[in-house]
Amino acid sequence: MKKFLPLLLILIINIPSGFCSDNSVQTSQFPNYGILHYFVPSPSVKNTNTLLFANDFFQPGKIVTRNKNIISLNGIRYNIAEDAIECQINKQYCRISSPHKISEVEINDTHYVYKKYLQNGDSIQGYLQKIYTGRQNLYVKHFIKKSNNSDMKCDIKSMFFVEKDGGLPQKVHSLRLELLKIYKNQTSSANLFMKSNNYKWNDSKALVQLVNYLEKLTADNVASR
Repeated sequence: MKKFLPLLLILIINIPSGFCSDNSVQTSQFPNYGILHYFVPSPSVKNTNTLLFANDFFQPGKIVTRNKNIISLNGIRYNIAEDAIECQINKQYCRISSPHKISEVEINDTHYVYKKYLQNGDSIQGYLQKIYTGRQNLYVKHFIKKSNNSDMKCDIKSMFFVEKDGGLPQKVHSLRLELLKIYKNQTSSANLFMKSNNYKWNDSKALVQLVNYLEKLTADNVASR
């Protein structure tokens, strides 16, 4: 027994790295940060498909956790069909597996939050795109409208939500009235901006640009006083 123990110790020290090495290599290739889950996308997911994603390709962005950690990524996108944030790290694919730990997701200057919202009287959790943050918060929810005809393409549609007084975001028909209330001194400028650029009030990208324009206009007016 006394001779056996030293031999066993030598074997343990010189044993091939095996599983321990594989785990360390996997960790270096795929850092999950405690919120990401590795997955293997199907071939169709890897291809460009505007019917599934808010942005066709993986784009630069970042994830901000609730404990204020910032994870900067070269590849990130929002999968509308599955309401999931997908990332590409070191040629590997992953998804946010713990969205309740997320404060905000930014994808190429588009901001998303994961939270509860009210739709048709039901409380649902999901990703909402931020349009405006202030006394009341304005959001857009993207979803896929499937066609009954299998030969026809599906379309990306949007629903609008308003969050007031710390309550849950509630669905509204349009954000036009809400935005014009917020920027009541800039109503003519807002309408002119949308009309001159041929933008529609149900276009979330246009609404983000409108808010940015009105914020700059307001700041310029304050500075000129």
